[in-house]
Amino acid sequence: MTVPLDVVLCFHNAFRRATQEMDDTAFKVARSGGDIASVLKRYQFAGEFLGYHAKGEEEAVFPVVEKLVPQVVKTYLLDHRELDTMVDGLDTMQAEPDALKAARTTAVLNSHLRIHLYKEDTYLYPILKEQLTVSEQSSIIGVMSRDIPQDKTPKAIRWLFPLLTHNDRALVAKTWMTMMPPQVFAGIKPLIRETIADDWDELIQRVPELK
Repeated sequence: MTVPLDVVLCFHNAFRRATQEMDDTAFKVARSGGDIASVLKRYQFAGEFLGYHAKGEEEAVFPVVEKLVPQVVKTYLLDHRELDTMVDGLDTMQAEPDALKAARTTAVLNSHLRIHLYKEDTYLYPILKEQLTVSEQSSIIGVMSRDIPQDKTPKAIRWLFPLLTHNDRALVAKTWMTMMPPQVFAGIKPLIRETIADDWDELIQRVPELK
């Protein structure tokens, strides 16, 4: 049975894929040549969205974890600050692109993020899913969602859904449909359909309520 917090793990999967793709592309440019500036610009929103996600965790997730498992959250906050530093470095690098420096930074970012997300997926979120009611989990998701500016929602959906597997797309769509006011989800549904295009029928098969 899925629960609201499972949607966070779907986002984690998207971040893994995005940073891996960025690292692979930056490495190819550093090794074989190419326009590293366009690579950095292409993945800029991944860093921005990661920032929204981290802020949401710090506001909604970490305070609850601190009550359940004291003294643990600080290590995750340190991870977030280190990720902030790396993302800021990549943003600054757009002014003076350096392929080798970019490839080194994306490699470290990719490695650090994978370890951080693994710790969250295997330790923090299982504790929360076990200890919190569905209503309490929904409240956390609601707070995290509000940290994404409304004007960024279309861009966030167009970034997120291509990075998700079919199963993760279904879980995210079903969770949003359940939690959002109908009029709000009615505005998001066309964006999802437009973004995944030919895969829409696959999503409908998994979530028939979307018809």
